[in-house]
Amino acid sequence: MNVTKDSKVSEIISAHPGAVMVFKRNGFFALMARLQKPGTNDDTTLGAVCAQQGADVGKLIQDLQAVCQAPQSASCGHATADTGEIVITKKMKTSEVTDRYPAAKTVFAKYFGVGCFTCPAFGTEDVAFACLMHNTNADQFVKECIEAVKKEREAKGASC
Repeated sequence: MNVTKDSKVSEIISAHPGAVMVFKRNGFFALMARLQKPGTNDDTTLGAVCAQQGADVGKLIQDLQAVCQAPQSASCGHATADTGEIVITKKMKTSEVTDRYPAAKTVFAKYFGVGCFTCPAFGTEDVAFACLMHNTNADQFVKECIEAVKKEREAKGASC
């Protein structure tokens, strides 16, 4: 995907979920929270969001190109380096888990509520801290996240 200032942010993220981390690293937390809401249809362009936040569109495009040009396999859209192993730990950032394994969002919503995705702290804290803040057993939480990912993969198995 060739990223330009006229590229729609939602299309970039849809085609390359790893781009979410680039946006978050560049301070676009509110935008990412808005786009993660189910059913959101947003036509906001990269140039528009950079102008709105005073961000350097050239630098952001360069960062996004690195993610968007990463090799993809023909099988299920996973990066070719993906071994298929599900790696979720208590030390991972919350956004790292949900970006890498979208199926884990159901577990986050179960324990933390759907509002967790719009919380300003989401993505800045690790899983262990998030569980501590929500009085949740971190080991059980991680186990359920892994199970959710496995179930999703099994359901998609016939199409991959």
